[in-house]
Amino acid sequence: MTTVGIIGYGRFGRVAARFIAERAGVVVHDPGLSPTARLPRGARQGALVEAASQKVVILAVPISKLQGLLKRIRTKVQPGALVLDVCSVKSMPVDWMKRLLPRSVRIIGTHPLFGPDSVGRSLKGHRIIVCPGRSPEADLRRAVLMLRSAGLSVEVMTAASHDRLMAETLLLAQYLGRLPAAGGIAIHERATPSYDWVRGLVSVAMNDTEQLFRDMWRFNPSGEAVARRIALGHRRLLARIGRGGR
Repeated sequence: MTTVGIIGYGRFGRVAARFIAERAGVVVHDPGLSPTARLPRGARQGALVEAASQKVVILAVPISKLQGLLKRIRTKVQPGALVLDVCSVKSMPVDWMKRLLPRSVRIIGTHPLFGPDSVGRSLKGHRIIVCPGRSPEADLRRAVLMLRSAGLSVEVMTAASHDRLMAETLLLAQYLGRLPAAGGIAIHERATPSYDWVRGLVSVAMNDTEQLFRDMWRFNPSGEAVARRIALGHRRLLARIGRGGR
């Protein structure tokens, strides 16, 4: 049976270990993980070298820590191994993996559009984006088929297309959901149906880590353009309110 190495046991690393352990062996490495931490049945803790030397390795660390991790494991990954990341930004992580890992290592970028708050008991119907990195076309097809067999809805796109899409959707939602807290605006329990939608957006955004939000802005090449457009829209709305209300 294939054993999958998972490096990083944060919010998504836990989700990955839970579902992969139903189909394969799992070796988890995270220096912050207690030796007595409970893992899913079929998963166990291991040293960095053991997790990195499996035939399939999933990198589930924050974007800001990925380059450092790649430098530490570059001599530990086996020739012919398949390495995947799960970062919410793709262009830079895929480029780093191609540049820092040996050419004998196969690379595919992925972004699961779900997490511990939304996944529930099944992967069925949840979406994942797959971005070609450095692997034969047959490897990419097998990865897509494997993900679909787990119930996932798979979309293949370039890393650049992914980053543009995420800047205009996920990154925008995170920004809007964090605005009330940043402006000191209280969130009320009940108001109108439309306000319930606002409360939901705030809840989802604030449940993700501040580091994830910062990393998405910092490492998404399309993030700055979206930020400028948000600022432009804010100025235009203020101008329209000023003219129409006074």
